[in-house]
Amino acid sequence: MQFDWVTFALQIVNVLVLLAILRHFLFRPVAAIIAQRQTEIVAAKDAAEAAREAAAKARLEARAEAEKNATARHDILAAAQSDAAAKHKDLVEAARAEATRIVADARAEAAKVVADAEADTLRRARDLAETIARNALSALPAPPDVAGFTNLLVKELATMAPDQRKALLSGGDLRLVAPCALSPADLETASAALRPFGITELAADVDPALIAGLDLKSGTGIVHNSLAHDLHRISEALRNGD
Repeated sequence: MQFDWVTFALQIVNVLVLLAILRHFLFRPVAAIIAQRQTEIVAAKDAAEAAREAAAKARLEARAEAEKNATARHDILAAAQSDAAAKHKDLVEAARAEATRIVADARAEAAKVVADAEADTLRRARDLAETIARNALSALPAPPDVAGFTNLLVKELATMAPDQRKALLSGGDLRLVAPCALSPADLETASAALRPFGITELAADVDPALIAGLDLKSGTGIVHNSLAHDLHRISEALRNGD
């Protein structure tokens, strides 16, 4: 077998051409890409390092600013507490002074109210007494004797409802009640005035609390006809605002 130098030479030329083509179209772009990638990696590393340094610096600055703010806040709080304590003291002193003044004014006003109330109470008591006396006396018969009170008693019986009058008069133990003992003549006068109501027997009792008047009383009720009852009725009406 003979070695063909021409063929060998042509193969070498083909290899060289292939290498030239690969170098131009493959090796150089790949190398450029690798170089560019390395440059980008270095730039990213530099940027990351710069970011770390910036973050560390920012943390230091933030810590310093926080310490500065804490100191300033402490100073502000201390000043505020001191100012608040001073204001609180002033307010307490002002409140004590105002309370003292209010107490003094209240005592003076209370003394004036008490004096005015006593004067008003006396005036009202006088007016009330006059009103009660005037109304009570106006209700007395003229003249205020047994005959006069008997006439009022007759009018009261006449104005009663028939069933109420019947219940009173049929109650048993029917009697006149007077502030003092009735004479036989006075008892007869009263009995004669009451006979039209069917009253035939009539006894008499004494009750000094009546003051003046003549009540008719039975076991089932009573017809009030006295000054004491009028005074009580008037005082009740005045108490109720009538």
